[in-house]
Amino acid sequence: MDFLKEYWTQIVFILGILSFLFTFGKSMIEGTKCSLRNDILDIYDRCKDSKKITHYELESIQHSAELYFKLKGNSFVKDIVERTKEFEIVD
Repeated sequence: MDFLKEYWTQIVFILGILSFLFTFGKSMIEGTKCSLRNDILDIYDRCKDSKKITHYELESIQHSAELYFKLKGNSFVKDIVERTKEFEIVD
């Protein structure tokens, strides 16, 4: 009990910093997932009408999707990646 009486301000300060870091980290992950999802959708939207995609766009979608799933993104992106694999590759 004496420990808590002596160091309660430091304990509260450290807990405040830890909760801020946790919240900040979670927000950064959500922001990164949103950015990756937007990149994937942007490339897909550009290519879906013509059903043609460049090698670099396909590679970009696959790499972005890989990172997106590592961050525990949802699965509708998986369907988009599978659809883009069927597009004609042009250079």
